[in-house]
This record gives sequence, structure tokens and C-alpha cells, in this order.
Amino acid sequence: MIGFINQNPGVTALVAIFIAFIAIFIAVYMLNQRQIRKTAQMLRRLDDRVMNANGRIRASVRTISESMGMAAENLTNVSQNMEIRQERMRRDLSESIESMREMSDRKLDDMRASLDMSLQKTLDTRLGESFRLVSGQLENVYRGIGEMKLIAEGVGDLKRVLTGVKTRGVWGEVRLRTLFEDTLTKNQYEENVCVQPGSNERVEFAVRLPGKNAGEVLLPVDSKFPVEDYERLLSANETGDKKAIEKCARAFETAIIEQARKISQKYICVPYTTDFAVMFLPAESLYGEVLIRRGLIDRMQREFHVLPVGPSTLQALLNCLQMGFQTVQMEKRSSEILKMLSGVKREFALFGETLNKARARLEQAAGDLDSVGVRTRAMNRKLSELEEGREEN
Repeated sequence: MIGFINQNPGVTALVAIFIAFIAIFIAVYMLNQRQIRKTAQMLRRLDDRVMNANGRIRASVRTISESMGMAAENLTNVSQNMEIRQERMRRDLSESIESMREMSDRKLDDMRASLDMSLQKTLDTRLGESFRLVSGQLENVYRGIGEMKLIAEGVGDLKRVLTGVKTRGVWGEVRLRTLFEDTLTKNQYEENVCVQPGSNERVEFAVRLPGKNAGEVLLPVDSKFPVEDYERLLSANETGDKKAIEKCARAFETAIIEQARKISQKYICVPYTTDFAVMFLPAESLYGEVLIRRGLIDRMQREFHVLPVGPSTLQALLNCLQMGFQTVQMEKRSSEILKMLSGVKREFALFGETLNKARARLEQAAGDLDSVGVRTRAMNRKLSELEEGREEN
């Protein structure tokens, strides 16, 4: 076999190549085995390192978990403390607001009570005076009615008394003075006063009325009693004679018109007096006879600016004037009431400023509470995120 190989150089080359290939294969195999052993050693060392790293990681995770638990516990305590503080702040604010509200209510009640007391006192005083005045006037009216009854019962004596012109005039003046004294005060009227400058004519009574520019004007009031014409008219009515009644009625109207003309000429003097005067008829029956004469009162007012009145009518007129005087006095006192109301207004303004300041403080406190709420919600979100991360791990 060896001789054959030696005889054939080609075969020799092939064998050499095959042997070389086997040697190379063996060498490569040996190198691979060595590399495999090194790799295995490296893998074992790497596995040891990985295991050590895992242990350290587990320890770190355990430490982090414990730290997170402590942080969560601390945050819970902080949250509880914040809630306690918030509750305390709310309670303090509620108590402060309640105290301020009670104080404001007390101040308002005090101011209301003071104002009510002042107004009630003024109202009671005014009403008491008005009731006393009305009661007095009603008593005067009843007394006048009683006097009229007595006059009706003693008409015979009255006719004897009224036989003279002077006596009639004095009786009418006395009747008129009684009405003025019972209704008005002394400074509200004048007696036997001259109403025209440079004239000697004097009116029996004149009411002092407030005029323009703080001046005064006089309202003339004069009594008239044409008893003769009135008695003739009454006698004609008793007989039933129409012609006599018409004649006496015309004479009666003429007498009344003449008296109105005299009053207008003597006692109406504008601007010292009003533009009208009052004719006082001291008997209700006499005044009633004037009333039933159609157009008589209108003519007296239109042509002579004279207003006829009886006792009850004059009483009502004087009562109205008295109420007007009281109204004027109340208007003069209105400035005092306005001053008092101005003081009340200033107190309300100060109270409004106090309320505005309190409201600003409350709004600031509410803003602080809102900020605390925002911070609390942010902390709660952080805590929730930490808890979710811990659950995932």
C-alpha cells in the first residue's frame, strides 16, 4: 500500500492533504472545546453576577417599598393634619361670620328700635294732640248744638233781646268770638283789626294766614244779622201768601246782597287780606234761608267775593284752618326730622363700609381655602400615583 502510494505522487499528495485536513480538524476541535469551556465559565460567572444583581435589586425594591410605605403613611398623616386644620379654619371662620352676623343683627335691631321709638314717640305725640283737638272740637260742636236747642227753646226771649240793631250786632259778635276762642289760639287771629292802611274801618275778626315770603295775610270775618227782613219772611211763610212771600224773599235777598257789598268794600284789600271775606250769619235758620235761595250764594261769591257761613259751617272752616296751621308747624319741624334721618343715613354708610371690609376678608379667606383645596388635591394625586406604581411592582 505504501509502495503504491510512493509510486503514485498524486495519491501521495491527496493523502498528505487528507492528513493535513484531519490535523486541522483536530486542532479546530481542540480550540472549540477550549472556547466552549471558557464560554461556559463566563456564563457561570455572568449567571452569578445576575443572581447577585437580582438580590441587590430585590433588596433595593424592598427598601423602596418600605420607603414608599413610610412616605404614604407620612402623606396620610399630612393629609389628616391638613383636614384637621381646614376643619378648624372652617369652624373659626364660621364662628367669626356668625359673630359678625349677630353683631350686625344687634346693631340693626338697636338702630331699628331707636328709630321706631323716635318715630313712635313723635307719632303718638302728634296723634294724641290731634285726638285731643278733635275731641275738643266735637265737644264744642255738641255744646253749640246744645246752645242752639236752648236758643230754639227761648226764641221768645231772643226776639225781645234782638229788638235793637246794636243788641243784634253785639250778640252776633259774641257768638263769633266764642267760635274763634274755642277753635283757634290767640296768635292765630285778631279782633277789631284795621285791614286797609289809612282806613278807620275795622273788621270784627280776621284770621292770620301764612303768605308769601314769610309774610301774613288776613282773612276778614264779619257777622251780619238782618233780623227784620228775616222775620217778615218767616211771617209771610206762615200766612202762605205767595205774593207776600216773593216780596219778602226779594227784600231778604237784597239785604243779604247789601251786607255782602259792604263787607267787600270795607274789608277786602289785597295783598293785605285774602281776595275774599266771610259773612257770619249767627243763626243756623238764617243761614239755611240763604242756602235755599237759588243763585244767591253764587252771586255773593262771584260779584263781591264774600262767602256766607252759619255757626256750624264756620266751625268746620276754622277747624280746617287749624289743621292747616298744624300742617305748617309740622313742615317747619321737618328740618329736624331730616337732620335725624341724615344721621341715620351716616350710620348706615359706616355700617355698609364695615360690611364691605368683612366681605373682603371673607373672600380672602375663601380664596385661601380654595388654594389649600388645590394643594390637597395635588397631594392626593401624587399619593394615588405612588400607590398605583407600588401595586404594579
